[in-house]
Amino acid sequence: MNIHSYLPQWVGRKIRPRQVISHNWEDRPKILQHDVNLFCWTRSLAAPVTRYLEEQVQASLQPISCPVEKNNSSQQLSAARAVWEDTRSPEGDLFWKDVHNVTRDFLQFSKDGTGTLHLKVVTDDACSKFHVDGYRLRLFTSYLGPGTEWLPEDAVNRHALGTTNEQIVKKPTRFQSLCTGHVGILKGEIPNQNQAVRGIVHRSPPIKDTGQRRLILRVDIE
Repeated sequence: MNIHSYLPQWVGRKIRPRQVISHNWEDRPKILQHDVNLFCWTRSLAAPVTRYLEEQVQASLQPISCPVEKNNSSQQLSAARAVWEDTRSPEGDLFWKDVHNVTRDFLQFSKDGTGTLHLKVVTDDACSKFHVDGYRLRLFTSYLGPGTEWLPEDAVNRHALGTTNEQIVKKPTRFQSLCTGHVGILKGEIPNQNQAVRGIVHRSPPIKDTGQRRLILRVDIE
């Protein structure tokens, strides 16, 4: 199933969005259903991966940003790994294999099998205001620290987007978040393009005053 295949028949209509939460990564194609704007794979990371990353973030890790292709992702991520590591370790192998697997699987949704990968350590609040991405699809996971916070449709005032969180969030007790290790696929909105469902409203979790560090992976399909 291709991301472009479901669009034309729904042009001109807006459908109430829903989100799919699953324990099974094989359910990820549900993000392509016309009324779904978020898929979340709930999983736990292996302890050696967490230990490896806790050690890694003590260093000044350079942010990684690079194009990735489904048929060449192994070589591209091997080059990305070299930016962070002088020597390889078994724990590092587990982490980078996971990055490769989720990235490759996600790129199957792209018409051309391509996307842009970002991997970095975050110590501030980044995108602290609730918003909708300007991408068709975005894969997101936080390997360390809290993940993206998002709003179900009954908790968001879309007319207030671009103002303040206090105006955007109708029901503060209803906002939800991706936990550490969870893999989300978020549907955004391409400007000036018709689509059936509105993109998921989300933000970065506030960590600036907590001393936390987040290590996040993001892959964008435009």
